[in-house]
Amino acid sequence: MLWLGLVLITAGIVLLWASADPFVVAAARLARIWGVSPVLVGALVIGFGTSAPELVVSAVAAVRGELAESVGNVVGSNAANLSLVLGVSAVISPVVGQLRVIRREGVITLVAMAAMMAAAWDDTLARWEGVLLVSGMAIATVFLLVWSKRDVRVGVADTSSGPALDETIGGTADRAAPEIGRASLSIVGIVVGAWLLVEGGSQVADVYGLTGGFVGATILALGTSLPELVTAVAAARRKATELIIGNLLGSNLFNSLLVVGVAGVAGAGPIGERRVWEHVMMMVIGVAVGVMAATRSRLGRSHGAVLLGLFGLFIVVVGTNATV
Repeated sequence: MLWLGLVLITAGIVLLWASADPFVVAAARLARIWGVSPVLVGALVIGFGTSAPELVVSAVAAVRGELAESVGNVVGSNAANLSLVLGVSAVISPVVGQLRVIRREGVITLVAMAAMMAAAWDDTLARWEGVLLVSGMAIATVFLLVWSKRDVRVGVADTSSGPALDETIGGTADRAAPEIGRASLSIVGIVVGAWLLVEGGSQVADVYGLTGGFVGATILALGTSLPELVTAVAAARRKATELIIGNLLGSNLFNSLLVVGVAGVAGAGPIGERRVWEHVMMMVIGVAVGVMAATRSRLGRSHGAVLLGLFGLFIVVVGTNATV
């Protein structure tokens, strides 16, 4: 029913926004307590937490035999993270970070996105491909942990999180348990909010007879990317730009390797809809962000506008095969 879908969408948005800000604060405090870089906390803690909706939605869709929705969800989410989410963040506040760290984590994220595209290129997702992708996520996690510890040790990465956020978290006792609890509750709120939004969006899509790939790449992708958007906006307002970078890189890493990998293991088979240009646009957006990071010391409003334009182009490409 259309009215129920709209109610669920509204409830999901409210819950997402209510959960995002405490999640960012808890993550920043954990970075300080554990003595690791905010990029690592963003990539692993926030990245995994905000990718949980994609994981749940894609796994359920794969089990139901709807791999088009699973893959479309990840492609659309990856594109939205690096264009819509990063673009909005850059418009709110310039995104600045340790370029050496950003480039290194960015390369491994681009490789993960390319691996996912290669696995889905022949319009099928085999179980062995899913296993390889999940294994790749485990290897990438080890690299992230090793790199972060080395960066903090040699002073390349700072464990502070920006002046505004440092003021907010200042005076906190060095106890991780309360912050883990806060982060966990926030993740629950984010996941539930995303589920409500996706369920509502799916009901609206059913009313208008949209294809599974289109639903996955737009409604599901935007719904499951809202956790990244709301946490990125919260971090941008607090000038915690390294958390934004880590969040987006980590989320795309988890999406490409873990989410698609789990979907392949849970529901291997034909995808059913060959949507090559959407994959190509996802990679174009990823490369564009990589070029910006390699040639600039920060991403400002003009860069944010370019990224938002690329997101609009992605939606146009997706919309060419929208209806059944």
